[in-house]
Amino acid sequence: MARLFFTLYIAIVGAVFAIFLTIDQLSSKHFYNVEVEAISRSVNAYKGLFDQIHQLGGEKMMIESMHRALNTEDLLLKEITDPATLALPKIKNHKMFVQTRFGDDFIVYFRMPDDKIYSVEPNKNSRRWRAEETLGNVYMFGFFSIIALILAPWVYFLQRKLKILELSAIQIANGDFSTRVPEQYKYRVGGLNAAFNKMAQRIEQLIASHKRLTNAVAHELRTPIFRLRCQAELLEYGTSEQEHQQYIEGMEEDLTELDQLVDEMLSYARMERNEEIFVLATYELQDWLNNHRPLLQRSCKKVLSVEVGEQISLQFDSRLLMRALSNLVRNADIHAEQSIQIRYFRLDKYAVICVEDDGNGIPEKERNRVIEPFERLDDARTRSSGGHGLGLSIVRGIAQQHGGKIIISQSSLGGASVSVYLPLKVV
Repeated sequence: MARLFFTLYIAIVGAVFAIFLTIDQLSSKHFYNVEVEAISRSVNAYKGLFDQIHQLGGEKMMIESMHRALNTEDLLLKEITDPATLALPKIKNHKMFVQTRFGDDFIVYFRMPDDKIYSVEPNKNSRRWRAEETLGNVYMFGFFSIIALILAPWVYFLQRKLKILELSAIQIANGDFSTRVPEQYKYRVGGLNAAFNKMAQRIEQLIASHKRLTNAVAHELRTPIFRLRCQAELLEYGTSEQEHQQYIEGMEEDLTELDQLVDEMLSYARMERNEEIFVLATYELQDWLNNHRPLLQRSCKKVLSVEVGEQISLQFDSRLLMRALSNLVRNADIHAEQSIQIRYFRLDKYAVICVEDDGNGIPEKERNRVIEPFERLDDARTRSSGGHGLGLSIVRGIAQQHGGKIIISQSSLGGASVSVYLPLKVV
């Protein structure tokens, strides 16, 4: 992390320096350069004077005057005699030409009336140019020092925040799935902390679900497999035809139970991993319930009634909602005395579908627990009454996939009421 801090710091300072240098070069090359323009004007003004000196005093006096005049400006004068330089189109075809080089260097070429070409460039050894260069370096050093001082605490605190995220990620990798990072402003890196905690919570839930599933599979499979083994061993001995048929029927029941268990576990696993295909469509809830009532009635032996309410237009996945209600109706059928009722109504921003029975109900302190996978009550609703403890978990998953929830309460019929809350508008 220290290496990241150093690299990021150098990269930012380097980027600022590169931008500064690029802007300086572009402005010098393509835009107005005050220094070059000033020297070009001075040279252009001197040309007329040098021409008169040449006419009155000759070439020697003109050259001496040129040197004296330009030396006062801390400029170097040089006659161009190199054929390659003289052949350059810009020098050959113009009376004056300015050639800029890297940095602040430049050369002004100009033609005198005698057709000779001279160059003028700054005398870098002069006191003036050395002072300007030193002052420019001091300004640049000061500018980048200020930038570096401003960036240092920002990059340092960013590195500290990222270090917390790094250590938390290592803790999760080591198996501590309860690890969370603080979301206070002084620790926050944009939305990264909240996203990290959401990811950690999801990982913790999936790991816990996997452990529950692994433990429950072994426990749930043990009983039917044991019964199958016992009945298979009994079939090896001489038994009457009636006993033989009883054992065969018992084995078929156990195989059916195993098949249902596997199907429920696969449904629950898909729900946990969000692998269920989710297809939303708009339905009129009253019409949908009336159309599916015969299918729901086949899921139970008790009398099933649908209490018609106001017409509610709702978006949901028909297949998933049918699975949820079938689970609730089958569960209610096990514990109801005589009747099961489905009713629906509008409550705030939700459409609520309730499945109620007239059984013994669920104690209030147990209502949250029975929603968890493989959880059952110890009294009225026992293992002997059927089911594997996954039905309500699957219903909750379907409701959550729609952006809703489920709530268990006391039914007006005397038993349990499981309410599925579906949002009127799916976001």
